[in-house]
Amino acid sequence: MAQFFKPNGKGRKKSPPSYVLTGTADALDHQGRGVVRISKQGKSRVYFVPQLLPGETAQFKVTGQQNIELLARQSTAAERRQAPCPYYDDCGGCDLQHINETHQRRHKQQVVTELFAKMAGMKKELPWHDTLIADDWQYRRKARLAIYQRATKQPWRLGFRAHASKHIVDIPQCAVLDSELNRLITDFRKMLDSAQLGPKIGHVELIKAPAAQLCLRITQPLSSEQTQQLEAFSTTSECAVWLDNGQQLKALSQNAICFDETIDGDRLVFMPGDFIQVNARVNQQMVKQAVNWLAPQADDEILDLFAGIGNFTLPLARRAKSVTAVEGVSAMTKQLAANATTANLSNVYAHTFDLGTNEVSRLLEKGYQRILLDPARAGAEAVCQCIAKLQSDKQPEQIVYVSCSPDTLARDSRWLLDNGYEIAHISLVDMFVQTHHIETMVSFKKVV
Repeated sequence: MAQFFKPNGKGRKKSPPSYVLTGTADALDHQGRGVVRISKQGKSRVYFVPQLLPGETAQFKVTGQQNIELLARQSTAAERRQAPCPYYDDCGGCDLQHINETHQRRHKQQVVTELFAKMAGMKKELPWHDTLIADDWQYRRKARLAIYQRATKQPWRLGFRAHASKHIVDIPQCAVLDSELNRLITDFRKMLDSAQLGPKIGHVELIKAPAAQLCLRITQPLSSEQTQQLEAFSTTSECAVWLDNGQQLKALSQNAICFDETIDGDRLVFMPGDFIQVNARVNQQMVKQAVNWLAPQADDEILDLFAGIGNFTLPLARRAKSVTAVEGVSAMTKQLAANATTANLSNVYAHTFDLGTNEVSRLLEKGYQRILLDPARAGAEAVCQCIAKLQSDKQPEQIVYVSCSPDTLARDSRWLLDNGYEIAHISLVDMFVQTHHIETMVSFKKVV
């Protein structure tokens, strides 16, 4: 009888150990998870349990060092509500639907307050303004859906990733997505099988700008028949279709164009893949508040850093002598310059360079009166360090910092607060309702 080699187990990837615990949450962490403290044999350990509220006792499963899954609640807090979305328990797109919007915003403001106390040394009360809010549901004008189908005759899934997983939760409709984009999802799902597109698509991007846009990340070449089916779909579903093969972006629809004209009357054209704020109505309020807080004067030279396609640049340029706009992505800088030209603004000077380099220091030495910062999650520490080191007469009078990450905002703020600035205004911008993500605006004023 033939004998086959059987490995002894060495080199195999072992499954991480798991165990089940029961505990009561006494707070929420900065990501909206319940904080459970359990003492055993004189040692205390903290666990962060998703979808658990302070005062609630629950059984939860711990796998490895990081992955914690809520198994069953044994009590219910007064703040809890039934999540309106039927996919909420599985989908990783939202994580605060079990809390009503008032408590969501209260929690987010508390997070920012705590981080400023801890990381920026703020001992006095922050000068909070009202939170900028709009719709609590169907507010997203842009979303990326994952798709998976191994082969054309096998089932497919189209939706968002599950909590702490690569698994795709199949979602026919999304409660926070714009109604027109939900309609587009329905239409697209119907044609997936007939066109046999599933195995050739990496992800699907939906954009309302202002018409519906569908951008497909193509991982394998499409047949001529599939291309024709997509062109026909573009017509019947009244949407623009784009194809992205990782190297080139191509529009299948005639006159395909993405733009936003809700801000200050100017048209901001962009391409699929460019950054835009997902909540149009809140963004409109945010831009207006930034302009009010920065208070540009007719003879001001303003510096707009992390400028993108000109979300803040163009409104500021209409009110100031000039705006120097710096963006790290060259394609977006070119689009910003084109948008300024379309708006007949000749006082916008667009540049591309890494905002973490010495070029920032040289630029700041010119002595701008007002600066706007709108960085990604990594923040703008290098910029704030450079401002802190400027001679007093070169430091700007006003700085408005728009942040999508409160921890890096608090970290960066300390450089300003310790070097001649005070906080004049601060407000939450509820850009991402039903999620733990926090957008904040802060206005810094130079102390005379």
